[in-house]
Amino acid sequence: MHINLIGCGVSGLTTALVLQEEGHTVCIYAEKMPQATTSAVAAAIWFPFSVQPREKANQWSYESFLVFQEMVRHEPSAGVSMIDFLVVVENEADAWWQPAFAPGTIRPARPEEMPLQAGLGFMTHVPLVESPVYLDYLLQRFWEQGGKIVEEKVKHPASLLRKSDFVVNCAGLGARELVGDTGMYAIRGQVVKVAPRPQTRALVVEFTIGPVPGDIAYILPRRDCIVLGGTAYRLDENMIADPVQTQSILERCADLVPEVSHLPVIESVVGLRPGRDCIRLEKELNLNLIHNYGHGGGGYTVSWGCAREVARLVAQS
Repeated sequence: MHINLIGCGVSGLTTALVLQEEGHTVCIYAEKMPQATTSAVAAAIWFPFSVQPREKANQWSYESFLVFQEMVRHEPSAGVSMIDFLVVVENEADAWWQPAFAPGTIRPARPEEMPLQAGLGFMTHVPLVESPVYLDYLLQRFWEQGGKIVEEKVKHPASLLRKSDFVVNCAGLGARELVGDTGMYAIRGQVVKVAPRPQTRALVVEFTIGPVPGDIAYILPRRDCIVLGGTAYRLDENMIADPVQTQSILERCADLVPEVSHLPVIESVVGLRPGRDCIRLEKELNLNLIHNYGHGGGGYTVSWGCAREVARLVAQS
């Protein structure tokens, strides 16, 4: 079948690849190329953050985990590695994502591993995705398998349905306008990139530890930089990096891992996560249109699982 797909972020590219592997011809329509999307700004560690519904998110995350593990073993150019990652939550109920982990990749943190007096910790071993490298890798695979990209803004899926067997909507936050989804909202994320430093520990504190609700802290060491975060501000669409927030992020992260305070700042960047009460992954009734958007802060984490679900919906039709 010929499938037109809307959106060229990590969800769109991943879904396009899975559909190609199922034997379909795929053309992507996108206003922005991958490196200009929110996906390129993402810190991109595998972790089910701000994503619903929980049971399905865990399953999709688990499927994606296994794909990333195979990439680490067999695709060195993908920009994916496995790292030890400390996750700190307020209580056991907040660790609803435990079933999403592959066997042997999560355990309770030891007291000496905890950076705070409060909270409950888990030491995990998870995929870390260097987003610029990984997006280029996906794009190259898509092209090599005969994929095409049309750089234009789609105003309504119906315009693409007339010239394809199926349309898949992976528009992210753009679905708010594209299909009139008033349940979509922006979750503003600001991060600070500092110079890389070998053996810097990776961690996230999920609950607010700053002066404003949505002030969280995470430290993600990549080869090109260390990503320090961050913010998760709902209904905030300001795309300008705030220097006050930059300083607050630096201070929060230095309280957890003091050595990052001495590293030169490369830049501060902002992205808008596509927030929704739950991921929309469904086929419309009596219409060959499938939606796959609203992944919150878990776009990379659920990407392969959601893409395979889309392929299953196409196959069942």
